[in-house]
Amino acid sequence: MLDDKEIVLTALEKVDKFHVYLAGIDGSEILLVTTLNVPNELEIEGMKFKIIKYDPEDYLNQVVEKEYEIFRKFKIYYFVKVYMRKILDMLSSAEVERMSVDLKDNLS
Repeated sequence: MLDDKEIVLTALEKVDKFHVYLAGIDGSEILLVTTLNVPNELEIEGMKFKIIKYDPEDYLNQVVEKEYEIFRKFKIYYFVKVYMRKILDMLSSAEVERMSVDLKDNLS
């Protein structure tokens, strides 16, 4: 039986991984951030996986507001370094903003 990393890497082989910005897994769901049209479901080693697909720009626009739902819940095994840097920068900026709002509220 394949582990999570092998499942993600196998899924990348079934699509053109050179157009995938980020890939991860959560149970029977595989996250693919890509410009490609990908199937809604993939079968790997007899197991079916639902594909959660995002366009790279849409993903960046939603990652802060849906941080857990579309980023943190997935085990990320593949990413383009520059793209991941953008995501992490956006999330850290949002966290600093939340902390400053909390600090202002506590000082009031």
